[in-house]
Amino acid sequence: MTILDDSSKTVAIIAKNVILNTTERSIPLTPENYHVWFEYFLGSNQKLNTSIDELIASGNSFSQKINERLYNEYLKADKTEILQEVHKEAHKIFQNIFKTTLSTSDLTSNYSAKMEEYAVQLDEAEDLTKIQKFIVDIIKETNDMAESSRQLNEQLEEATSKIENLSKKLEETEKEVLLDALTGLNNRKAFDRKIKELYEKYEKKEGLFSVIILDIDFFKKFNDQYGHHIGDEVLSIVGSNLRNNLKGKDFSARYGGEEFIILLPNTTLDNAYVVADQMRKEISKKRLKIKKTGQIIGSITVSMGVSEIRERDTTMSVVKRADAALYLAKNSGRNNVKSEKDLKMD
Repeated sequence: MTILDDSSKTVAIIAKNVILNTTERSIPLTPENYHVWFEYFLGSNQKLNTSIDELIASGNSFSQKINERLYNEYLKADKTEILQEVHKEAHKIFQNIFKTTLSTSDLTSNYSAKMEEYAVQLDEAEDLTKIQKFIVDIIKETNDMAESSRQLNEQLEEATSKIENLSKKLEETEKEVLLDALTGLNNRKAFDRKIKELYEKYEKKEGLFSVIILDIDFFKKFNDQYGHHIGDEVLSIVGSNLRNNLKGKDFSARYGGEEFIILLPNTTLDNAYVVADQMRKEISKKRLKIKKTGQIIGSITVSMGVSEIRERDTTMSVVKRADAALYLAKNSGRNNVKSEKDLKMD
């Protein structure tokens, strides 16, 4: 999505046009549909604008299928950029509902006071989950006013349905943003979030954690001798092994290239070493075979480094020690595990 120079005023004008236009054309306000029409009124995507103008000129209705085609053809690569705008628009939907609520003449003073309190809370809400909770509370209050406020109650129920749909879309999109497409593991962004979460708990004395870094031995050989499709198969096999052998709150991610990283909450260095060595042995049992010819091209081996969070650590320093242990493992013949205990430390 194009970044606007005139920020809030321009975005507000375009957002208003989007809401009015999608309502007039009976277009569901999904994140994808909102993105299509926001870009159309912004005018930054000429191909998209030309396609929509042609559809308008032809008199065609904008069915969900047409909107999906527009999104997939012109905007799909920018999917994550819309999340913030969707949240803003959800906010606006409920602010309009509150205006209707507060202007209703037949409400009791007690009910109006509660609605004003909710309005303040809405302005301070930071995410859709909190907004949903407010709506549930509002509907509960509104049930007591159902006979005198039937129309308002219907508006609130409709708004609740809309926000639930938006929340589901946001959740699905967020999962996609945090996954590595090739291995199905978490990606680097997800790892950065997770280690920050564990570090904050550690600072509050709520539990230690250990880090394992894994690197595939001689990975370049697989790519150079057999092609990148074999290299991808190797990455996929290792990723599958991590998913199958790590349980509970254990967290694994593709760290970059042929490196993977694992976070083990409430696990000491010694126990993390045992986990790492078990995974190393499991991976080494795998044999690669070219399907077309049946040729066995060898086994997969990995080297691993292990560290444990300790006093005065940062998220970077605990990872750095695991990385140093990994390189010691590689320099010690590969296909083995080293921990920070094996490092020469000051």
